[in-house]
Amino acid sequence: MKKFSKILFISFFLVLITDFFLGAYLLKLTPKKIEYTVSHKIFDHNLKKSFKSNLEWSPGKTYQFCTDKNSFRTFCNNTNSDLKNFDIAFIGDSFTEGVGLNYRDTFVGRIANDFKKLKIANLGVVSYSPSIYYTKLKYLLENNYKFERVIIYFDISDIYDDNKKYNFENNKIFRKKSKILSSFQKSLKSAFPFLAYSTKALKNKISYKQKSVKKCGYLDYCHEKSSWTFNNEFFGGDEINKSLDFMEMTYNLLDKNNIKMSVGIYPWPAQIMFDNRQSKIVNLMSNFCENKCEFFFNNFPDFFDELNLYDKESLISKYYIKGDVHFNSSGNEKIYRNFIRIFEN
Repeated sequence: MKKFSKILFISFFLVLITDFFLGAYLLKLTPKKIEYTVSHKIFDHNLKKSFKSNLEWSPGKTYQFCTDKNSFRTFCNNTNSDLKNFDIAFIGDSFTEGVGLNYRDTFVGRIANDFKKLKIANLGVVSYSPSIYYTKLKYLLENNYKFERVIIYFDISDIYDDNKKYNFENNKIFRKKSKILSSFQKSLKSAFPFLAYSTKALKNKISYKQKSVKKCGYLDYCHEKSSWTFNNEFFGGDEINKSLDFMEMTYNLLDKNNIKMSVGIYPWPAQIMFDNRQSKIVNLMSNFCENKCEFFFNNFPDFFDELNLYDKESLISKYYIKGDVHFNSSGNEKIYRNFIRIFEN
């Protein structure tokens, strides 16, 4: 046993030495998922600047993803844009970013293509929430960006992210984990990149298996991120008001800068399954928008009206990516048409 422990210690020491000197090189040889986001010192994370690649969202299906010099997602023939003055800025999370689809098929891409004379910015990034909407917009305005209008697409998962994922301190966003742990992880990644990558990959694999065992998917009544609009077990008044407070702060920020604000909402598949057209989020956002919003883009009626034609499962299959909460091309077109109908009237 003593001999075995000694061999184990020497082997681990040799691995660390190899990783320290050759880890970065070995990591380049390791096939891995393309990362298109980077950390940000103020609002946690952002898209990579002037990025162009094919990404995979659904297994075996890729889509084009391009950003400009501002780190805003855009059409792949428009990646050199370094504009700082925009007519409309859209901000939201992965739905607004348009995951899984070429930009022309996303609702923001369709709007930009339809209004070619307007300068449109897509500030949406996966896993954003109201605390980041406020912090990012504040950062951009302080860095001389100008917007005539800002349209926030408030996502069902925003309440979860503001309460479970992020902390807001000193006008910055921090992940809800120990700063000491975070600093240690960065040091580990810098000194031993291959070990850090392998540890993260193993952790993600274990986490995925644990989620599978729990068997509470995005179409289940018990799904924490989505069920707060119809299941009182998740997120009460304090948690909901936390996100609403950030929305209020955003309104005050935009109003101070003479920027018109609008809000959009849309259902997840769970809302189609268990909720109704007068969902809690509809009431919350319509009340919030009173005397604040230029437009309120409520997509709930557009989806629930179709339950007269389709059963719930068929409606979900029609508008959402298979096995996912995000809209497919048809779902994005529906959000786009709702925008056009309200914006042009």
